This record gives sequence, C-alpha cells and structure tokens, in this order.
Amino acid sequence: MKRHHQRTTLVLAAAGCAAALALPAAAEYASWAQVTQSRPIYAPINNPQQQCWSERVTETEVMRIDEAPIGVRGRVIDQPGGHPLVAVPHDREVQRCATVDTTRMQLQGYEVRYLYDGREYTTRLPYDPGTRLRVNVNVQPENR
Repeated sequence: MKRHHQRTTLVLAAAGCAAALALPAAAEYASWAQVTQSRPIYAPINNPQQQCWSERVTETEVMRIDEAPIGVRGRVIDQPGGHPLVAVPHDREVQRCATVDTTRMQLQGYEVRYLYDGREYTTRLPYDPGTRLRVNVNVQPENR
C-alpha cells in the first residue's frame, strides 16, 4: 500500500511539473487607464457636383432686308453697292453647367493620450473613449 501511495504521489508531482511547464511565460489581463486627451481627427473629402443654371443670351442674326420677315425690327447695315442688311437681335435661354468642388470634413478617428502606471501613451481609436480607456496588460519576464 505504501508503494502504491508513493507511485501516486510521484505521478501527481510529475503531472504538476508538466502543467507548470505548459503555462505561458506571459500573463495578460485587462485594466483601466486615465485618458488625458482625446482629439478628433478629420480629413477633407471632396465631393464634386455639377451645378446648372439658365441664362438669357441675345444673339444677332444678320439678313438681307428683303428676306427679313415683315415687322422685324433691327439695326440696318448699309453696304456699299449691295443690298442693305438688317441685324435682328434674338433672345434665347441657354443652359450653362459647371463642376463645383464641395469639400466636407469627415471624422477619421480620435488621437487619444492616456496614462497607465505613471507612463503616457498615445494611440488612435475609431471612437472617443471618454475619461477612461480599457487596456490590455501583458506581463512577462525580462530577457537579459
């Protein structure tokens, strides 16, 4: 019986050592850090748009007086040795268009400064963390 007990103790001790060796060399846990500054980061985004409008333009049509419709008023242009001409103004609507750059500022994230264990760190986050920031802490032996 004593011999069986020694074997069991030895097996348990060996298993304990194997379990200890299987443990990772580093321990990781979560903690909280104090946020000292959170600054939004914006980037300009260009959104070109076409804008159109109507304009009234006056064009002048030049024709021979004898070909002009009856009642047309215009400025008579004398031509030496030829038929007199008439310059007739015509108003019409013309559509004009132009591409206009429209820039807007888009939020890209936040530059966050925080204190943990007496040291200051800076990171960029997609959200504003507020006054506290959850951080992962990794503890491992120092390599010398």
